[in-house]
Amino acid sequence: MKKRDYTPRLGWFTAAVVLGIAAVGLVPPFELFGMHFESVDILSSLRADDTDGGEAVEYEADIARLEQELAAMSAPAVEAVDTLPEPIPVCYEWILEEEPMVKRRLPRSDEVRPVSDMRIIPIEDFDTVELSRYERLIEKMADCEDVRIAFMGDSFVEGDILTSDLRRELQELLGGRGVGFVACDIPFATVRKSVKRTSSGWTAYSVMKPKSTPSHLGDKFFISGYLAEGGSGATTRWESTDVYPSLGGCTRGRVLLYSRDTSRVLIEVNDSLSSEFEIAGDERVREIYVEALIEALRVKVLEGKVLCYGASLEGERGIMVDNFSVRSNNGHAIFGTGATVNRQIDEMLGYDLVVLQYGLNIMQPGQRAFSRYRDQLRDMIAYAERCFPDAAILVLGVSDRWIKNEETGAYEPIGSVDALTAYQRAAADSTHVAFWNTSAAMAEFGGMPQFVANGWAAKDYTHINFAGGKRVAEALALSLRASLYELLVEREAEAEREAEAARRRQMEYEMMLSRNLEATTILLDTLIEAEVVVEAAEATEEEYHEGLIEE
Repeated sequence: MKKRDYTPRLGWFTAAVVLGIAAVGLVPPFELFGMHFESVDILSSLRADDTDGGEAVEYEADIARLEQELAAMSAPAVEAVDTLPEPIPVCYEWILEEEPMVKRRLPRSDEVRPVSDMRIIPIEDFDTVELSRYERLIEKMADCEDVRIAFMGDSFVEGDILTSDLRRELQELLGGRGVGFVACDIPFATVRKSVKRTSSGWTAYSVMKPKSTPSHLGDKFFISGYLAEGGSGATTRWESTDVYPSLGGCTRGRVLLYSRDTSRVLIEVNDSLSSEFEIAGDERVREIYVEALIEALRVKVLEGKVLCYGASLEGERGIMVDNFSVRSNNGHAIFGTGATVNRQIDEMLGYDLVVLQYGLNIMQPGQRAFSRYRDQLRDMIAYAERCFPDAAILVLGVSDRWIKNEETGAYEPIGSVDALTAYQRAAADSTHVAFWNTSAAMAEFGGMPQFVANGWAAKDYTHINFAGGKRVAEALALSLRASLYELLVEREAEAEREAEAARRRQMEYEMMLSRNLEATTILLDTLIEAEVVVEAAEATEEEYHEGLIEE
């Protein structure tokens, strides 16, 4: 029997597969069942994120450079008085509709009391000052002030996993609206259900791939880890979604950008109203602040070249949670961000808490020693404290992770989680910041095996999904509520003590008045009796003088 030659068919099949892959890459962003999907690059996992073809660079801490940058930023310019230039605007405002003043009633302890069958994993505050930064954060929550959280992490929270539900929990409890900060453009495809973003015309860079970043932009990274450079025609549109009720109804939009030379950009609100802004060339990060009811916000470069970090959709007094996830980052990439950029944006947005969630990829099977990473984490904390001087720092312990036994095919604990957690806790302790044990919180739900069994984590037994992130977020929010509850109970007890003291003072005052009244009455009676005696004596004396009394 003659053997068939399938070579031509194989060639046609290969061509069809290649064309299929290319076609998928051309599919524009779309929405399905309430989920927003951006363009997909099937081959992205087969090549580097950028164009340098190499591995992501490991940064080392350079605290001396950090101090120099911040010192130069705060040093006053020395110029002749008659040559001072006109001040260049840092913030460009566009007020379409003034944000309504929403007064929130201060929460009561019974309203925030943590109610859950799960054991609360406490947030440990290692600060030794009388009023720590973490305690100031909780006080701001208790006072219903604006609170902004920068949640820095790796692929564990990519796509707003965990942070979307943490944001929801806190905004439902203490107010606040909007998704917060969203990058302008990033150099790979991702899915994020909490916001829709479409962009074109930008060249996006990652802090993890510095060799692909032009030298003049090397010190321009924000802690978001991504920046986008674009000329005329570059545009990005951000739109709120209705996945959570508090994501919509935003009343503030803030676009953060950098323009070394004069440029012109267009800002559009809700695809209908627009305004142009001429951005004077300067080395500072600039903000375009829009106040209106915003469902969609768009920026477009009209002239010049602009570096855009992203935009923040927000509104109403309360909580903002910004997701700053950078895949493959063990936290060291913070040393590749610009200290001046971080400080300038902090002055605009005002961060009250910086969360450091890292370590997932540090662990090796059975590894027990992490002193080098502990020291690196101390430097990360120092770097974050200098860039965000008013913010509390919260270190999250590493999440639970299991690995596959190649011999048996079964999954088993990696054997490093508790050791790395102890080193992370020690780093937080030695630097006097706060710490929260993530793996302990996951253990309350049964740990990674139960997460996988419940469909809350990927079958790699490493990465949680949105359902798993919801559970971890609820546990973290529960711990924050416990701190808030403790403060409110203390405040209410102090208020009751003050009220009781005031009641005692009132009673003592009334008793004193009563005693004084009684004494006054006795005195008056005595005076009256004395007056009667005096009158009688005077009458007797008068009669005597008249000779009516015989001796």
